[in-house]
Amino acid sequence: MAAPASALSFRISQFQFNLLMTQDNVTGPAFQVSRLPGQLRGRVADAPVSLKLGAQQVKGNIGASVVNLDVTKEGDVLKAKGGFRSRPVTLTLSPQELTMYVSDCTYRLKATEPGRTYEGRRSCDRALTPPTEISLPGAFFAASPEEQAALLLLAL
Repeated sequence: MAAPASALSFRISQFQFNLLMTQDNVTGPAFQVSRLPGQLRGRVADAPVSLKLGAQQVKGNIGASVVNLDVTKEGDVLKAKGGFRSRPVTLTLSPQELTMYVSDCTYRLKATEPGRTYEGRRSCDRALTPPTEISLPGAFFAASPEEQAALLLLAL
C-alpha cells in the first residue's frame, strides 16, 4: 500500500509504518506530535515529548531523557550531532544518502529516488533481513533543518 503524499514512510526490518505530516501535526502508530512555532510537543510511544527548536539546536526532553542536538545545513546537506534520548546520535541527510547512528545502530541508506527515498542496510540487521527503506515527502523538506532532524530521530 502506497504512503499518502504527505507521509514519512518507514520500512525497517519486518516492520512498516507511516507518519502523516500536516501543517499542525505529525501522527502515526504511537506517534502524536504537535508542530508549534519553535517546538515539537506530544507523545512518542509512551513518552511525553517537549523539544525546543532553536537556531541550529534542538533541546528538551523525551520522557526523562535529555535531548541536546546541534544541527547544521550546508547547501543541501543536513547534519545533526549530539545527544538524543540521552544517547549519542549522528545524522547526515543529502539528496544522495541518509546516514545515521541512533539507538546503537548505524543506517547507511543510498537514494533510490534522490532527495525522497533512501534504501540500504543497518549495522544491527541480520544477513537475511530485508533492506531498510525511508521515504520523505515534500512537506518534510519544507520544515526547518532542526525539525527535520528531530522528526527523523523521533521516528527511529
